[in-house]
Amino acid sequence: MIPTSTRWKHAQTYADAPHEYILKDWDPPVFAYYEEQIKTEGVKEQFTLRGRTSWYRYFYPGDGYKYWTIKTVLNRARVTPKP
Repeated sequence: MIPTSTRWKHAQTYADAPHEYILKDWDPPVFAYYEEQIKTEGVKEQFTLRGRTSWYRYFYPGDGYKYWTIKTVLNRARVTPKP
């Protein structure tokens, strides 16, 4: 079951890459759930922003978002449906 009661914070410093986030300390069970799903079900993809390319593992649970972690930050961004 995917947790849904978490309050996400808009990442204001990344207007060119809109997403939301929570910190591990804000909701440890939700962070742990998504961290595990990313490890077991995530797909590795490239992400380029401001001329810098990195690889991340993304989890796509089918709720309209993709999720990824960077250390103790759980991020999510809306997924744009393909035509």
